[in-house]
Amino acid sequence: MKRAPRIENKAISTIKVNVLYFAQVREATGIGAEEVILVKDSNVNNLISKIEENHPSILRLKENIQLAVNCNIGCKNLSLKEGDQIAVFPPVAGG
Repeated sequence: MKRAPRIENKAISTIKVNVLYFAQVREATGIGAEEVILVKDSNVNNLISKIEENHPSILRLKENIQLAVNCNIGCKNLSLKEGDQIAVFPPVAGG
């Protein structure tokens, strides 16, 4: 009798990051904060994709949002780690 192929059970490692929404971004998502679960070794671009998936209304703001990782405005290729805090906000204008 022929055996079925063996399927390996590989657990996917994940991380949780805390995302804070401000101003128009908060209005678009309808929430002020949330915990987002990502695959380990995700970067800011992966987080943005996940936020867009969870909150399609944010797409209209995509070109104008800024992100800060742990209070530092970061590049979109920055790797994220467990417990990072990411602030998502519209551009800040001074007067």
